[in-house]
Amino acid sequence: MGWIQAQIDWLQRFVVHAPVLALILVVDVAAYFGGLLYWYGFVMGQPSTPIWTWPFIPDCPLFGLLGGLGLLMVTAGRFWEQPTQEQAQRILLIIGGVSVLLWLATYLPGVPVAWLMQRAMLGVWAWALLIAGVLFRQAPDWLLALFAAGQIKYGVWTVTAWLLFWRNTAAEFGAPLFTVDSVFMTITHIALIAQGVLLLTYFRPTWVAALVSLVWFGLSDFVDYGLGWYPSLPLRYIPLAVMQWSTVAMTGLLALLLLLLSRRSAAVQVGPARGARQAAQPDLHRA
Repeated sequence: MGWIQAQIDWLQRFVVHAPVLALILVVDVAAYFGGLLYWYGFVMGQPSTPIWTWPFIPDCPLFGLLGGLGLLMVTAGRFWEQPTQEQAQRILLIIGGVSVLLWLATYLPGVPVAWLMQRAMLGVWAWALLIAGVLFRQAPDWLLALFAAGQIKYGVWTVTAWLLFWRNTAAEFGAPLFTVDSVFMTITHIALIAQGVLLLTYFRPTWVAALVSLVWFGLSDFVDYGLGWYPSLPLRYIPLAVMQWSTVAMTGLLALLLLLLSRRSAAVQVGPARGARQAAQPDLHRA
């Protein structure tokens, strides 16, 4: 256990370096806009799509963004000085405020259809930034746990989907069909899972986190498979029933995982407590 703690401690201190953290955030932001424009945007942009479904439709891109913001929060709370935290909070709030104005601009009369179609993408982006900005220095553990669980859940969902795709195309064609989409998305969603696991190492979830996760993702599964807002799939090779019940099972397993983690000894917690003010560049050679 001591070796595992040392590796987690080293990884957290590696991520705190500005170029590393900035790279993670840039990738998460790019994945959000790329995923919305390429995969989910058309569905969300339809006038018939209710606004209340927006947080439940763009599964992977949204939780990639939220997980990146969560990682920024915990890193700032553990390693940054208070003035630096306050400055980062102001920047998030400013960007979030400007994004809200851009979102509201899509409701102006006579706006181009192409701009109108970005309404949902801009709205979810704006409110995610505002929530992160408001809670930047006091994010509750249940919210961070929800971010981490979402990254793991939808990362596993995507990897499972493409594994099924490869297996079934191999059965039909004699070899797996390694498309650009399938390979690229499998690699990136393995990274999404890893980021969710990393985020979980910064705090100890509570039973509240397990309950919130169960309720939120249970509702998300109902929106996807009960109301039919599930992501577009090549159903010939990726059976909908398999994806439906595997994702429902993941909801239960993740809630159980958070509950078990809430019972672990506080001694397992790695590094200084969240909110501790430390130098922004810690000594990476410290044991």
